Amino acid sequence: MLSTLNTMWSDLVGFTKVIGGGIVPYLAAVTVYIASSLVWGTRWYIILRRLGSRVSFKNVYTAIMGGILFNNITPTLKLGGEGFRAAWLRLTEDVPTERSLLSILYERVTEVPGVVIVALIAILSGLGNYLGINYLPAIVPFILTSSWIRNKIDEVRDRLRGDVSSLLRDWRLTIQATLLSVILWFMDMLRFYLIALAVGVHLSIGAVALLSVSYLVLSFGPTPAGIGFVEGGLTGLLVGLGVPVGSAGLIVLGERLISSVLSSLLGLLLVTVRGGIKLFKEASRIAREEQRIGKSKDSASIGLV
Repeated sequence: MLSTLNTMWSDLVGFTKVIGGGIVPYLAAVTVYIASSLVWGTRWYIILRRLGSRVSFKNVYTAIMGGILFNNITPTLKLGGEGFRAAWLRLTEDVPTERSLLSILYERVTEVPGVVIVALIAILSGLGNYLGINYLPAIVPFILTSSWIRNKIDEVRDRLRGDVSSLLRDWRLTIQATLLSVILWFMDMLRFYLIALAVGVHLSIGAVALLSVSYLVLSFGPTPAGIGFVEGGLTGLLVGLGVPVGSAGLIVLGERLISSVLSSLLGLLLVTVRGGIKLFKEASRIAREEQRIGKSKDSASIGLV
């Protein structure tokens, strides 16, 4: 953890020396990120209240930022952060873990339209080849014949038939959550545009859409916050789009300073103020335990196939 924080600090120092006159758009990007995290908190808060949990927004927001911190310092493929969110609300608001995980799964379903819209923007801008569209014919048969993935699809489908599908029939809630999800994706695109502008690069709407979708995929790399995967992938995309290597590196660095460094510091501050490091460690322990149980179940399922 200490080495990760030291690396982040070195990146911060280097970036501030280079950004110079682009400080205004970069501060705007920081503001957009913080605003988007509040929108995310509002979405989850609305869903939890609809499920009957009388939670406070402060604890909901702390759970989200703490989950981001957890993902940024541990190699959990982003899944650990979801477990941390559920554990935090269990410890601070007495919300059953099953209910929190249900709300998170519902969140993910309502994000699908936003992902599709952003991907379509990239495709209609002539950048579909960067999304691997040409490789889908080879990828789909592999996915459909993979027993592990097939089991996961069946598991999610069974869940959708139950609790999540009943939530989706609540049209008012689904429309609210979906609109907030779409807003979050466009704020993500705006953040990328402002960061690029800060280093003197004007990206098209298709380019920022491509970066947003690509970041989602690359961040699932098996390292804390997808370190290495995100930097290499996004830099390669930007260079492929015609951005000079130096500028591409600065754009990616600027984004990581917000999504990794700023988010981690904000998460650390919130969990310290709201519950203390002891509570953070307990929530982290529960999240890791839930993840180990999940992996054990997956291994058992694979062994039975």
